[in-house]
Amino acid sequence: MAVIAALLSLAVPTWGAITRSQANSAAVSLVMGTLEQARLAAVSGKKEVWVLFKNDDTRKQASLRIVTREGKGSTGSVPFTSMGSWTMLPRGITFQAGDNTMMDQRPLVEVIAAATGTAIAAPVPPNISVGGMMFQRSGRIGIPQQGGPSLLLRLQSPKGPLPAPIELSRGSGRASYNSTSPKP
Repeated sequence: MAVIAALLSLAVPTWGAITRSQANSAAVSLVMGTLEQARLAAVSGKKEVWVLFKNDDTRKQASLRIVTREGKGSTGSVPFTSMGSWTMLPRGITFQAGDNTMMDQRPLVEVIAAATGTAIAAPVPPNISVGGMMFQRSGRIGIPQQGGPSLLLRLQSPKGPLPAPIELSRGSGRASYNSTSPKP
């Protein structure tokens, strides 16, 4: 029994580290895939495409969603439409706000309303934080504009080190992730 207990005491922390590493990898893959899907939708559809990043502080969970601009409405308003549903990151992994990242870029209220299915004037609940970015029809980054927040998106987890940031190229709109880069 003592030998089994000793082996378990060694295995449990290792299992936790493996699980955290897999959650971090899954989160990075989900974000990178969604960013590429949005960039391709902008280029192929020749339209403005937004990606919204949402943290739910109550649930300690993050998600992201693609919203497209479909053209001008008859009254001069610009209709936005959500593409698919919210993509949820693994529980406990959220987008890091501050440090001049894309979570510091507030999307248009019309884009938030389209993504959340609420009225344009509806306030975002205090436990929810939203950031975003926009691909132009060319696939280049339109927002954040030069001089605004950097094109970095950092993920955070209370149970382990932060993975390296996901970085977007302003010119090509492509996302990159270097897991061997120094962690902040």
